[in-house]
Amino acid sequence: MLNKVWKRAAVYRLQPGKKERIDGMGDSRVMLMNMGIAAAISIFFPIVLLIVWKKRNKGVRLAPFFMGAAIFIVFALLLEQICHQLVLRSESPLSAFINGHTWALVLYGALAAGVFEETGRLVAFRIIMKKSKGKENAVTYGIGHGGVESIFVVGVSMISSMMLVSVVHAMGGVENYAALVPAESQEIIKGSLNTLLASPPYVFLLAGVERISTVIFHIALSVLVFFAANRPGKWHLFPLAVLIHAFLDVFAVMYQRGVIKSLIFMELLIAAITAATVYFAYRIYTRDEGLIG
Repeated sequence: MLNKVWKRAAVYRLQPGKKERIDGMGDSRVMLMNMGIAAAISIFFPIVLLIVWKKRNKGVRLAPFFMGAAIFIVFALLLEQICHQLVLRSESPLSAFINGHTWALVLYGALAAGVFEETGRLVAFRIIMKKSKGKENAVTYGIGHGGVESIFVVGVSMISSMMLVSVVHAMGGVENYAALVPAESQEIIKGSLNTLLASPPYVFLLAGVERISTVIFHIALSVLVFFAANRPGKWHLFPLAVLIHAFLDVFAVMYQRGVIKSLIFMELLIAAITAATVYFAYRIYTRDEGLIG
């Protein structure tokens, strides 16, 4: 969610006893520290959550965790991206319309995420895991689904960004780093690096904190889709999960497109939607008498 392009700020390279201003460089110590914290949260939070969950529920199996991870990779990272290529990057009138109208792009992006990820959950619970009727499997699955996103989409990317910032810092700036690549790619490299280095350091820390609520959000949605797939009279929870997912992503896409200007405001909206979704899913979960299985 945190890929907004910020206006360039004054940036510095820290040295003992002074700040030396260098074009294209940021407050690298703070930035690297926040990236490291974000990476640690993104990687270790889902792992710790899984360990705690399994300790408190001795009969819980790990298979749903790996199923959640696999479904996310297939439906969100493969199928959804193929859809984006066909819809957004083709020479069709539909592509031109969506890319040319902010609200069309917002609605498309939000609905695509909701449809693909929740359909993936439904396929898992209804077909692949149809013999696993215990409601605890929904939580384990949700940790896997949200966890793999947290680890690879945010955690690994943060580590890559840390390495990149360190290299650019060591080489003395963006210009020196860009000089190593072919001339036709230098402007693209410079633009990407300047965007990264101009980002306020707190943004990276916020990305890690956001992963906590996002993993919990995925658990809540997994509970809703699990009950839709496995409990009579609960089918309506599947389209509801799609709409909730899409509704949350609307604000993220609006922020990316510049419709919402404040990052903090966007994150507060997402936190409120997550809290309401978790409360709703928790009530459904605790009222069910399903056994571990």
